[in-house]
Amino acid sequence: MKEAQKKDIKGKKVLVRSDLNLPIEEGKPVKSLRLKKYADSLKEISYKGAKTVVMAHQGRPGDKDFGSLKEHVPLLEQELGRDIEFVNSFFGEELPRTLEKMREGDICLLENVRFLSEELRKGSVEMHSEDFFVKHISRHFDIFINDSFSVAHRPHGSMMGFMKNLKTFAGPLMSEEIKECSKARDAVENPVLILGGAKPSDLVKMLDSMVERAEKVLMGGIPGEIALKLNGKPIDKKYSWIKDRKLNKGEKELLDIMKENQDKFVLPVDIRNDKGEVSVSKLDGTEMIWDIGPKTSEKYSEIIDGAESVIMKGPMGAYEEGYSQGSLEVLEAVKKCDGFTLLGGGHTSTLLNQSNFSLKDFSHVSIAGGAFVRFMSGEELPVIEAILKYS
Repeated sequence: MKEAQKKDIKGKKVLVRSDLNLPIEEGKPVKSLRLKKYADSLKEISYKGAKTVVMAHQGRPGDKDFGSLKEHVPLLEQELGRDIEFVNSFFGEELPRTLEKMREGDICLLENVRFLSEELRKGSVEMHSEDFFVKHISRHFDIFINDSFSVAHRPHGSMMGFMKNLKTFAGPLMSEEIKECSKARDAVENPVLILGGAKPSDLVKMLDSMVERAEKVLMGGIPGEIALKLNGKPIDKKYSWIKDRKLNKGEKELLDIMKENQDKFVLPVDIRNDKGEVSVSKLDGTEMIWDIGPKTSEKYSEIIDGAESVIMKGPMGAYEEGYSQGSLEVLEAVKKCDGFTLLGGGHTSTLLNQSNFSLKDFSHVSIAGGAFVRFMSGEELPVIEAILKYS
């Protein structure tokens, strides 16, 4: 895979597919760990003297977070420490006129690429290379850099189409994500897996791929609560809540994996609910569980302390509802671990962004969600396969 940071791109007109999909609060985008990491990557490309045009998305049509990237400009300017010009049209004279006056190192941002009807179709490089907007935009650029690992599982127009039309490279963040996640998936020995979040279905394929060589699997979040149910513990009230939201998909597969690897799974011994902390042995099914309890955090921390490597996907509790204590206690233990440590998943990076932890506290923090899960499960991601072929 050819990497952009290893090539001379000085003075070139470079189209960068990035990911600036940010949380929206009160109708406005807010800073996130994703913004920081992608901005750092853009700095590296800009520093090499490219005339950089950023293509990205915000939300999906019909969703509450779908909208223009115009309000992302001041946030990106703060991260980059420079002025960013916004181009609100993919067609007409605005883009070529902007490119004509750009100097080496300048950066501008295009409007939300998902405003285009062709963008969200799934297809091959060959199919998308014929998309009208891809053919139109390609003629203005010398190089295409795909830096969007977090969208690498989606074979959309802007992710695939330009690879046949332009000289293509992997961006700095794309390269880093692939390198570090590959190390965690394929090379580290006896990893301790910390698995939480909201969806057991996200974890089943990861477990299929990694449980055999895992030292231990520490369960939290909704998967941990379902694991308690599968282990015969009464969580009736919370399980009804989970089923109502259809978050129990994958529980049968999780049960099968747990049965085959009983010695590796470690489940919560206490929980936090609305009223405080309750031992798992005293649950009666009426509790609304929101987080792992302090004894569970302590037990998990002892296992993490002696780990050769740690891979964490998903928070231990409902941090968005104010129940972040268990997750923060586990993160503190991961921070102190001397081995290789990888954090992944969209909710994990959001939690990290809201806490006092630094990226330097861990070996690598992936800001991808679905792409991270699929990559760690051993699936081939169509965008990465395309970059390998066309770069």
